[in-house]
Amino acid sequence: MDTTESKNIVRSLYLSFFSTLAVIVLVTLLYLASQYSQKWIVHTNETTTQIHNVSETLLKAESMLRGYLISKDPEYRIDYKVQIAKLRGEIDQLEIKTLENPSQQENLRKFEALVNERILGMDNNMENYVLRTPEENRKRTGRTETLRLIDAIDNMRDIMLIEENALLLERKSTYDTIYILSLIALSIALLLMLFNVYAVRKRLIPLFTKLAENNDALTELVHSRDQEIALKEAQMEMNEDLIHQMEDKNKQLNQFAYIASHDLQEPLRTVDNFIALFEEDYGDKLDGEAATYFDFIKGATARMKSLITGLLNYSRLGRSGTRSKIDLNKLLNEINVDLSTRIEESEAVITNDTLPTVSGYPVELRQLFVNLITNAIKFTPPERAPKIHISVSDSRLYYTFKVSDNGLGIKKEHLDKVFNMFTRLHSAKEYEGTGIGLAFCQKIVELHKGKISVASTVGEGSTFTFTLKK
Repeated sequence: MDTTESKNIVRSLYLSFFSTLAVIVLVTLLYLASQYSQKWIVHTNETTTQIHNVSETLLKAESMLRGYLISKDPEYRIDYKVQIAKLRGEIDQLEIKTLENPSQQENLRKFEALVNERILGMDNNMENYVLRTPEENRKRTGRTETLRLIDAIDNMRDIMLIEENALLLERKSTYDTIYILSLIALSIALLLMLFNVYAVRKRLIPLFTKLAENNDALTELVHSRDQEIALKEAQMEMNEDLIHQMEDKNKQLNQFAYIASHDLQEPLRTVDNFIALFEEDYGDKLDGEAATYFDFIKGATARMKSLITGLLNYSRLGRSGTRSKIDLNKLLNEINVDLSTRIEESEAVITNDTLPTVSGYPVELRQLFVNLITNAIKFTPPERAPKIHISVSDSRLYYTFKVSDNGLGIKKEHLDKVFNMFTRLHSAKEYEGTGIGLAFCQKIVELHKGKISVASTVGEGSTFTFTLKK
C-alpha cells in the first residue's frame, strides 16, 4: 500500500471519528436538556398538587370546626388542630416549590395571609362560638366578611393554579421542541454513520484484500489460541453475570433503605403523634385497664421502630467505610471495656488466644464480635457464670475463629435457621432483642469472603465458627 492510500484511509477514519463524536455530543446535550425540561414539568405538576392539598386541608379543617360547633365533641377539636398543623406544613412545602417563581411567591404571600386570617377567624369561632338559631346565625356580625374571605381564598388559589397551568403548557412545549430536535439529530446521526461506514469500507477493502493474502500464515497460531480465548470469554460472561447480580442486589438494598427510612417509618410517626395528642388530652382520664392497653400500643410501636432500624442497619452493612488493617487483640480489649458493666453484672469470664491482625471493615468486625459475645452472655442461665473463649487457627487463605460459650445451647432442629432474619428461639419476655443479631454476623462474615456456622449441645453451650479471608 502506497503512502497516498494510507493517508486517505487515516483521513477517512479521523473524519468518521470526529463527525460521530460531534453527533454523540449533540445528542447527549439534547438528552440532558430533555431531562432538565422534564424535571420542571414534574415540578410544576407537584406544585399544582400542593396547591390543591392546601385547599383540601383547609376545607377539612373547616369541616372539623363545623362538627365541633354543632356537637361540641372534643374529637372534632383534636382533628381540627391536626388539620391546622398539617395545613401550615403544606404551605411551607408550597413556599419551597415556588422559590424559583417570584410572581408565584407574591401570590403565595397573599394566599397565606388570607389563609392565616381564615385560621384566626376559625380559632376565634372555636373558642367563643355560641349556638344560636339558623336565622340568628345568618344575621350575626362577621358572616358576610367570612364568606368574602372564603371567596378571596378560592380566587387566589385559582390565580396560582392558572399561573402553574400556564407554566406547564410552556414547559411541555419546550420539552416537545427538544424531543423533535432529538429525533432530527438521531436521524442525522444515523445517516452520517451510514455514510462513514460506506466511506471507510470503500477505503479499507483493498487493505483487507491484502491482509487476506497473508492470513494463511497465521491460521495455525489462531487455532492454537481458540480454546484459550473461548475460556476467557466464558469467564468474562460469568463475571458479567456476577456483576449484574450484584447490581440487582444493590438496587434492592437501596430500594429497601428508602422504604425503611420513609414509607415504613411515616405511619409510625403518625401513630406517635396521635399517641402524644391522646396522652396530652386524655392521659389523666384513663382507667387501669385502658392505661395497660395504651402501654401495649406504645410498646408495640417501639418494637416496630426497633425492627425497622435493625433492617436499615442490616442493609447498610459494608458501606460504613474502607477496609483497613485491624489488630483484633486491641479490638477485643476495647470491646471488653465497652461491655465492662454487663460483664461485671453477669460475672462473665472472657478469654482468648493471641489474635491476628486482619484486613477488613472496622465497624462491621467490631459488631461481629460484640454480637457473638453479648449473645453468649444473654443466653447463659442466670445461675451459671458465662464463660466465653475465642480461639483462632491459621490456613493459607483464611483465619478460622471459634467463639465458644457454656450457655443454654441450641436444639439440633434450630441450628439451620438461627442465622435467618428475625429468628427468635425464645419469647421476648424471656430474652429481649429483635432476632436480627446473628443475621448481622452472617452478612458481616460474607462481606469478608468467609462463612459462619454453629455447633451446639443443649444445656452445655454453643460454638460459633467463622472464617475471614486473609
